[in-house]
Parts: sequence; C-alpha cells; structure tokens
Amino acid sequence: MAESQLTCMEDGRIGVKVPESKPEFYYSEEQRAAIEELLKNGDGAFKTRLKEDNAKDFLSAREVKVLLSIFKQYDSNDSSGKTAPSRAEQGASGTDADSGVHSTYWPQMSDTEVPSLDVGWPSGGLFKGVTRVAVHTHPPKDNGPHIKEVVRRLIQEASKVIAIVMDMLTDIHILQDLMDAASRRSVPVYIVLDNQAVPHFLDMCSRLQIGSHHLRYIRARSLQGVGFNLSFGKLPGSLFSKYMLVDGDKVAFGSYSFSWSASRIDRNMITVMTGQVVDFFDRDFRELYAISEKLDLYKEFHVSPPTSNVTTTVRSKLEPKRPPLPATTSRFQVSLGDSRNPEIQVPAHKYYNPIYSLVVGDAPRPTRSLQDHGPKRGMADVPEEEGRPRLASSVKLDRLSPLPSEAPSENFKTPNQAPQAKKKGFPWKFSRKKSSSKPSVKNIGIPSPTETHPSNEFEDGAK
Repeated sequence: MAESQLTCMEDGRIGVKVPESKPEFYYSEEQRAAIEELLKNGDGAFKTRLKEDNAKDFLSAREVKVLLSIFKQYDSNDSSGKTAPSRAEQGASGTDADSGVHSTYWPQMSDTEVPSLDVGWPSGGLFKGVTRVAVHTHPPKDNGPHIKEVVRRLIQEASKVIAIVMDMLTDIHILQDLMDAASRRSVPVYIVLDNQAVPHFLDMCSRLQIGSHHLRYIRARSLQGVGFNLSFGKLPGSLFSKYMLVDGDKVAFGSYSFSWSASRIDRNMITVMTGQVVDFFDRDFRELYAISEKLDLYKEFHVSPPTSNVTTTVRSKLEPKRPPLPATTSRFQVSLGDSRNPEIQVPAHKYYNPIYSLVVGDAPRPTRSLQDHGPKRGMADVPEEEGRPRLASSVKLDRLSPLPSEAPSENFKTPNQAPQAKKKGFPWKFSRKKSSSKPSVKNIGIPSPTETHPSNEFEDGAK
C-alpha cells in the first residue's frame, strides 16, 4: 500500500482529510470510489459518482482508456466467469462454498527467496569521489555526440558490470553490444524490463541468432509498476524508470528508451553522472531486481544451458588430490609439526664459503642439519686422515695448482724445504721487513680464513 494509505490506517489519523490545495495531498477516498465505478459500470457511472461526491474530474480520456485496458480482476471474481477453486478442491479444510470473507496476511518478511546477482557485482561502500554531470540531448547540441553513441560507448568500455532498468529495449545495435560484452569480455549484464516490453525484447533478440555462449553472463527479469489495489481488482501499472549502471561508478539516466524511434524521431535527454551519487542507483537497482520476476532466456530461445561448469566439476572429482604441503616460513626452515614425515630435517646451512676451499684445498665437509650443529671447529680440530699427517697452512698453499710436469709426490714437502719450481696458481711474494713481522703480499688472489700468522713458516722455508 501507499504511504498515505498506511498513514490513514493509523490510530488518530482516521478521518483526517488533506485538502487538495496542499502539496502533501496524495490519496483521496472519493477518487478511489469513482475509479471503481468506472471499472464496473463505465465512464457514465464514473462522472455521476464525481458529481455526487462534489469532486473534480481527475482522469483524461487517454488515462481512462489505459485503465480500462490494464485492469485485472482478482481470481475470486474473474471476468471470464470462472470462480475460484473451493477449499475442498485445493485440499484445505472448510466448506465447499466461498463465504466471501478473506483473511489478510501482512508478513514482515517475504517468504520467497531473494534472487542473487550470481554472475558478479562490484563491491561498494567506498567513496566514489565528487559527483560530475554531463548532459546529452537528441538532437545533439554544441557539436556533441548523439545519445545513442554515448550509451554504446559506455557499454563497449564496461569491464565489471552492466545493469539496465528500461521500459523498452529493442535497439538492435545496443542489444548486439550487450551480447558482445557478455560473450567476449565476460562482463555481467543484468536487465530489468517492464512486463509489457518483454515480448518485444525477445523478438528483437531472436533476430541476432543468440546461442548459449551469449546468455552465460546475462540475467533478465521483468517488473510491473507499483499498482493501485481496489476491492475487486488491481491496476498493475508500468515500469518507467530508465537508467543504465556501468561498472558501479557511472550511471546514465533520462527520458531515452533503448529503441530506434527514441534515438531517431523523438526528442530525448540523458544525464551521465559519476561519483558518490551512483550509490543511490546501485541500491535502487538491487531493490528492483529483488522484487522482479525471473525471465528464463534459455527457455525462451530454446537453447540448452552451457555444460562447461558440469565438465569442470567432473574433472575436479577425477583428479587425485595433492597432499598438503608443509607449512614453511622460508626455504631454509620447515615446520616439522605440520609435516607428516617425522624424519624430515631442516636443509643444511654452509658454515664456510666454498670459495675458501679452492685456496685451502680442504675436502668439502658433509652437510649437517641445524638441529645437529655444535660449536664451530677450526682447522686445528679437523681429524687426521689415515696414513697422512696433518699439514700446516703453508704446506697447503704449496699443494695448490701443481705444474703438469711435476709428479704428485713433489706437492708434499716438509716445511724446511723450499719449493723447487715456481707455482703458477697463486704467485705469492713475501718480503721480510724489520719494522713488522707480517709479510707484504702482492697480487693476492683470495686469502684463506685459516691463515693467522703465516710469516714465520714462510721465513723458515726461505732459509
């Protein structure tokens, strides 16, 4: 019911009459009674009732014809002469005859499921910026684009969603743009049409040779007007809202209907707005979509729905499930508590640079786990190999890069013997200075971290 009707039913407001001269005047009991006389007995009874109530004639001749054409009686008093089925026929308890007394049911919440925007809808709640307005007319002004070009450009540039509320959608080019946006770019398209425009919409869509891939991301629904309830019937009304919401941040609304005649022979105007005001149209569309009726396009065009979703589900069931990966924090750490393998260990860290092994000549150490590592051992702690004595660092330097002509036995010399040949690997030159005990090194390659005081050993070898 209208808000003014609900206000009249409140306590203390019964009998309060708002004069017609005030702006808040909306509902009149005299007008309701006159409309009932018009629908029951014709135009003569309508005018007679107005005179009796001393009311003004408020309907034009065109409105009288429209009301007579759209009026629908309730099922209990159908104009075709068929009475409503009795309670016994409906399976309910009670008498077979209709007593004419009906109970009224006013639920606070609807008992039908609210349709979901299942193919996608951009998230809202964020500030969209300052509202900006651009007005376009037909015919164009100031060398501006015509209104059909503006609408088509918005559709072709959409990337998130397209939501349309329209009284007539029959323009073949706009329909093709909507199909391309849904099938080629996978943009969700929602359409809410007036009930009387649905047959014309389906007729124009059938000329485009629509397939199942076109309808994958398109949802269409139909809606009537607010209507006017009477004691024996209802005037349904029509949907005259005309706007298009694009990507949740732009809206185009006005008097332009998406039809050829509206863009060619009629004078129309549209307004394109961006900014925070778009939230109002976003909320309004979702409300209209929730109270509208579903229009099954697959059934209307005799097209089977796509089976890609079913195939994907079957494949996912046939594929073996991968074992869960252990929870890791880095490539060197593994959470052993989350792993099913109790013997898993943390990857080993290297405690020395492998470049030093080229200078020292030491064999690579076996890798160890972080869980097993102890105090770091120096070079003196390395155990001797069987059959080979421990060598000093100066001897190890002599072992590096032997000449091809040398025998393997020449590499191992005592500390008191000087090398017989000049080594090419790392030319070390030492000179003894009186002021310092450290050798002066020239052309040093890569020093060994194990060399602490090698000057004494080289001095002894030179003697």
